Amino acid sequence: MVHAKVETGKLVVEGKTKKVFEIIGDNERVLIVSKDRITAGDGVKAHDMAGKSVISTATTSSIFEYLNTVGIKTHFLEKYDEKSFIAKKCDMIPIEWVARRVATGSFLKRNPGVKEGFRFAPLKLETFYKDDANHDPMWSYEELISAGLKVGPLTLGRREVDVLMKSTNCIFEILEKAWTAHDCSLIDMKVEYGVTPKGELVLADVIDSDSWRLWPAGDKRLMV
Repeated sequence: MVHAKVETGKLVVEGKTKKVFEIIGDNERVLIVSKDRITAGDGVKAHDMAGKSVISTATTSSIFEYLNTVGIKTHFLEKYDEKSFIAKKCDMIPIEWVARRVATGSFLKRNPGVKEGFRFAPLKLETFYKDDANHDPMWSYEELISAGLKVGPLTLGRREVDVLMKSTNCIFEILEKAWTAHDCSLIDMKVEYGVTPKGELVLADVIDSDSWRLWPAGDKRLMV
């Protein structure tokens, strides 16, 4: 598919694994460019890996395209090239929303009384305030509502938080079903949301191999 060439303007923001650029002459869209960067531990551990940006963009584009087709509102518009995609411009909510089907990883460190492999039904949902200096502290439902985060034209209150909780649950279950068809278990995943200039809540950021934990055939030993 041939795309009209876009001319990028100033760098809006640069994260650990991507850059977001303005598109000249376009106030509604941005270009999101993946980096050949792998990070872990709040970015403390990081290194470059050739080709990672291509894989990340392909994964993110495929996942967002699929979610768009099943009715999930996302910021994704179209894949631009092998390392970037075009998205709706939005202000990011500084919260990571984590959905867990199986207890493992950091959850066990915070909850030593829970055995690895414990299955959550319904899903276990957690929220973390994005603050690298303080290692992304976990926020309770009540803390999130009390914070009254102002994001773009929207203030996050109980209604908005409830909508995003339900959306996170729904997104996980949709992708869980898709991965099950490939004999792969979706163990946990994190997502982020944004607010468009019109005040619309949308799934944003990226969803790639850094966003989830997958166990082929449900076996942790096979995790890549």
